[in-house]
Amino acid sequence: MWGPAFWPVLQANLRDRLSGEHARANARQGYLRQPDGRGKLLWIKSGCTPQSLRLGLELLGAIRQKRHDLRLVFTFELDDPAILEPRLKGLKATGVGYGPSDRPRAVARVLERLQPFGLILVDTLPHPNLLRAAHDKGVHCLAFNTDPWPSPAEAVYPCDADQHRAWASSGQAAYLASAADPLSLLAEAQADVTLRTLSGAGETGRLWWWHGPVQQAEAWMAAWRADARFADDRLFVSLPEGERLSAPGIPSISAWDRRPLAPGAVMWVDDHRWLAALASACIAGHLEGVSRGVFWQGLAGGRPLSLGAGVLDPVPAEILPRCGDTATVLARWTGYADDTLGARRDGDANRRRFWEERRNVEGVMTELLQRVFDW
Repeated sequence: MWGPAFWPVLQANLRDRLSGEHARANARQGYLRQPDGRGKLLWIKSGCTPQSLRLGLELLGAIRQKRHDLRLVFTFELDDPAILEPRLKGLKATGVGYGPSDRPRAVARVLERLQPFGLILVDTLPHPNLLRAAHDKGVHCLAFNTDPWPSPAEAVYPCDADQHRAWASSGQAAYLASAADPLSLLAEAQADVTLRTLSGAGETGRLWWWHGPVQQAEAWMAAWRADARFADDRLFVSLPEGERLSAPGIPSISAWDRRPLAPGAVMWVDDHRWLAALASACIAGHLEGVSRGVFWQGLAGGRPLSLGAGVLDPVPAEILPRCGDTATVLARWTGYADDTLGARRDGDANRRRFWEERRNVEGVMTELLQRVFDW
């Protein structure tokens, strides 16, 4: 995070200028420009993770649909063209780019240059200097999926029960919405199951999904391969974003030529765009490590899932069974292979929970957009 500390900001600026990234360094110092137009300006500030970037862009698009009269500025601390470009096409009167640090001079400079009437922080760490200065200037300040900050917020939209409790305890939220996770909106809800046929398993064959940290992946794949019950099946393995699987002989899905896989084959899902298809096509899956985005995509697939014993459940009221070891997971999987009605029952329960969360989020988003409209 580009926070208030002097040396980290200075070092980042020097690195950028030495590498020719002058615009990034200038933005970090608060040298931002207003987009063309005369409408009031709303600033949406996301953080330094892909999740924050996606959420900020979804909120940007939703606000633009509701308020055509506003000028919008969207800033971030992570540049990812694959995430940015598809969601920015056609947006008018919108400025997009790197955002400022929380150094006092940068804060004063950016507020003077942008003169926003509203500021929304999206899934990022608090920026205390910016928030205090914005509050002092009478700027509407709103938190969206962001932990409590040490100054008043006009409205807060938490992602889960823990964040809701933290804001309630802080006393800084003038209005606190019910908890709802907008990452459920980013999950693909209607993926088909053709991956099962493509993989060589056929329409009724057995395809399995394991998701977890790279440190556990190799041992887990070896255990699955050693189990004769899965000799004719296919296993797809995905890792948290940014982690890479280096096990020899394991092909990646991004390099797959779509030829059927041999029985007993393992495939590394190095492109998370395949997760929707995988979550729908698998007979069952196991999440040994899970982010909120992967969790909701898994539920949306409508297949049975389980969690590792030590995995933090993104939903407070646990809906997924716990499996403490590999043998328990594999026994559960063979049970589902022999009990299609039970697999359908448990998968349908997961999908219902997914749609329940989506309805919650849609209600909260409608309320948020109305608040921005009333501003």
